[in-house]
Amino acid sequence: MSILCRASLMFSTRLSRPTIPLKIRTRILTATRRAHLETQPNMTETKGARELQKLFQNIRGAVGDSWEETLLDSARRVSAPLAIRMLDQIGLNKDTATPFRILDNGCGVGVVASGLQSMIKPEVLRQSSILCGDFSEPMVGLVQKRIEKEGWINTEIKQIDAQNINFDAGTFTHVTMNIGFHVVPDSEAALNEALRILKPGGALGFTTWHRTPGWAPDLQAAFESFPFEAPLAVTLQTSKWGDWADVNWVRKTLDNRGLQDVKVEVLAHLGRVDSAEHFTTHFAMMTNWTMNSCWSEELRKEHPPEEVHGLVREFLEKKYEGKGWDMTWVSIVASGRVPAQEQQRR
Repeated sequence: MSILCRASLMFSTRLSRPTIPLKIRTRILTATRRAHLETQPNMTETKGARELQKLFQNIRGAVGDSWEETLLDSARRVSAPLAIRMLDQIGLNKDTATPFRILDNGCGVGVVASGLQSMIKPEVLRQSSILCGDFSEPMVGLVQKRIEKEGWINTEIKQIDAQNINFDAGTFTHVTMNIGFHVVPDSEAALNEALRILKPGGALGFTTWHRTPGWAPDLQAAFESFPFEAPLAVTLQTSKWGDWADVNWVRKTLDNRGLQDVKVEVLAHLGRVDSAEHFTTHFAMMTNWTMNSCWSEELRKEHPPEEVHGLVREFLEKKYEGKGWDMTWVSIVASGRVPAQEQQRR
């Protein structure tokens, strides 16, 4: 069960790399590798996002045959708390009485739509419209199954490219993206499209990771324990356009787009990891993504995913003594409203 709390603590953007427990390592090497992590995002701005999109198109290959159950479980532990806070921030909650038309872009397994179904009164849902959109065919198929199996009211799913949304301007009262903008290769285009399709007075809500995602510190520590050099750089948050992990940058970006009622908050919650095996399974895709985006082809051939996953599992078994642990997730929850029509004319 996730524990929610407001967080005023600002976390460093650096993935600082403590000295690897080998005596031959020197402080110079450690400093060099830290510098590499800090400069790497600008060098691989879209590569990381594109590599992750490839994995999303082949989720079964990245996660395994039980990928649907794995991703649904991860969503409940990790992204559901963010979605609920984001929806409340744009005025969609149990008290909502006005019908709405919402696009949840980058919908993943349907966390936002599921939250709306559980919070909004059925009579309001029957007058509303919920559209889930995702570029990934496997995700589209999974959400379609959920719509049918769980009986979601007035909800549909379409394959949508967030960078080029095929809807007229002013179509939706709300647009959301939960942990999504930073994984789009052209995130500026995605933001512009989200604002374009909002009605006058419509609300945008989104979340991104504030600094590093919760899985990164444990994976970093595991990589540092390997008997070979294993590069790791979490590049998704930062692009040449801006830094989705920076609260001030996010706020300024929304202000510069002319949005009103801009609100940018930091949310921290704990997600339970049941075991080392649980971590290895649930974050297999992120481990593979790190290897694909940071490792050379030669290194990947020398140390295939099966070996790496085994080394990660072995390290975490020792670190946590065969027990589970709580993982800290810190996110940005942002929202804003486009001006009403009469205000746009002024």
